[in-house]
Amino acid sequence: MNNDWRYSDDRMALRAEAFIKLRKKHFNLRNSKHMYEFCHTWVSQCNPTTEGIEQAFEQYLDDIRST
Repeated sequence: MNNDWRYSDDRMALRAEAFIKLRKKHFNLRNSKHMYEFCHTWVSQCNPTTEGIEQAFEQYLDDIRST
């Protein structure tokens, strides 16, 4: 049994909700890895909802592309 709070049922549901929300606008093969990583980070940073996630993901992509 995994006791890590990031993998509780409610956090996994938030991770899925985050991915679904981002998928609508941002999914393509080039972004898929980044979407999975970002959703994990979003949940791990204790964000309680997906409010603001699209803007945060766009900034994340800009940061990745500028490095």
